[in-house]
Amino acid sequence: MREKAAAFFRKQKKEQWMLYFLLAAIGVVLLLPTGTKKTGEETEQPQETAARPAGDAGLSVQEEMEQRLCDALSQMDGVGAVHVVVTLESTGKKIVEKDVPTRNTTEENQKGEETGSVTSSSQDEATVYEKTQNGTETPYVVSEEYPAVRGVLVIAEGGGNPVTVQEIQEAVMALFQVGANKIKVVKMK
Repeated sequence: MREKAAAFFRKQKKEQWMLYFLLAAIGVVLLLPTGTKKTGEETEQPQETAARPAGDAGLSVQEEMEQRLCDALSQMDGVGAVHVVVTLESTGKKIVEKDVPTRNTTEENQKGEETGSVTSSSQDEATVYEKTQNGTETPYVVSEEYPAVRGVLVIAEGGGNPVTVQEIQEAVMALFQVGANKIKVVKMK
């Protein structure tokens, strides 16, 4: 029995050992705990809402940007009351987790004195889903990209003062990485 096992292990090729190691590693990963179980009250609340401050619940990305810019600008000296309009390039996008298993197959052919080897590789891609408490499956979101800002209109009481206009433009440029040509500051009536 021992001799058969030793002969079996000697026959194994490098690719087969790598496959065994990969399968063992996947088995270990699958057996690892996934984390602590949350109470029903915590898991029922959507993650997107939980990450936002209480006053911002339910706002779109555009509305949230406008509100935060309005709050920041109204705190600046000389700006006074302010109203902000932000236009976006798109609605943004969410990056979902993809499972990409790769299969490598090697076949050896021997014809007469010639020996050849054919290696083929295939790759499958599948979206990773997470189950919610009510049993539905949703794609697992790895990251979320906010949309690019197309332009900003700032209507401020202090919009008639050139120094204040310059400070507002610089603040908007710093926050949204847009050029001065995409920012318009006007005086509020």
